[in-house]
Amino acid sequence: MNFLRNTLLIALLSSMSFLSVAQEKPYPNRPINWILPMSAGGTSDVFARTIQQFMSTHLGQPMIVENKPGANGVLGEEQGFNAKPDGYTLIFSSASVAANPFLRKLNYDPRKYVPVIHLGNVWLVMLLNNDVKANNMKEFLSIVQSSAPGKLNYSSWGVGGMGHLAGELFNIEAKVKLAHIPYKGSPEAMTGAISGQTEATFMTTSIAFPQVKAGKLRAIAIAAPNRLKDAPDVPTMAEVGLPGIKIDTWFGVFLPPDTPKAIAVRLNAAFQAALKDPETKSNLESKGIYPAGGSPEDFDAYFKAEMRKFDRIVKEAAIERAQ
Repeated sequence: MNFLRNTLLIALLSSMSFLSVAQEKPYPNRPINWILPMSAGGTSDVFARTIQQFMSTHLGQPMIVENKPGANGVLGEEQGFNAKPDGYTLIFSSASVAANPFLRKLNYDPRKYVPVIHLGNVWLVMLLNNDVKANNMKEFLSIVQSSAPGKLNYSSWGVGGMGHLAGELFNIEAKVKLAHIPYKGSPEAMTGAISGQTEATFMTTSIAFPQVKAGKLRAIAIAAPNRLKDAPDVPTMAEVGLPGIKIDTWFGVFLPPDTPKAIAVRLNAAFQAALKDPETKSNLESKGIYPAGGSPEDFDAYFKAEMRKFDRIVKEAAIERAQ
């Protein structure tokens, strides 16, 4: 009798479990939190909010952007890293996520993130102060090479930022020594170059080109794979003989460690649709953001290659690690 009762109980529980699974709504079935480790109003914020509405509509659930700035993205990245791996917390990351492990001590390992997609890139332009007697890279390198190491300098928006790392990669690849002058932000670094406090700077296209068009600075090369239609006269780094200078501010999406791959694939498809949407794509490009795309595996390979690059730059430039 007990055996029969236990058998019936097991059968009942099994059927209830089956019905529960069968009735569970497919992912996503509630709002998704998208952590943005940067301040509101910046390029990252603009990018996320440009595709936010498309994603919400495509997924059938609200995608809520949460700005969590601090420590070059570390605060938001750590929060996302420690979130529940259920697909309802995403991390919007920039290139700094690949550089931070070599610049400061972290309480998390970004290599354990689950990659979703490489969203896009914002290319960096090398700019010169108008008083520098050089109209192209060859002439500028001639001036630098004939000067004492460190006599000429470049500005950036802070130690460890992409402008700083771009300057150090330039030093490595061109075999020269421009001194680094850090400022507290991009506007200040740009002002430093315009005023002549520094001879050069590396800025994103959206910040650089208005100053170039206004005649306040000269662009001598862009770290992009091809010339841009908005600046067809600016050669690429490869064209001026520096193909090793491949560095930019890129953006991507990660999930917390141990999130099921099926969720990453589902989200990847949604982001791909957003990036291919003509209106969204045009909107992004008008802001100097160039959509990328690809599979989670593509982004994983790209991310690991970026980490190797930043490891090399930090070591060869002897950039001091923050504690």
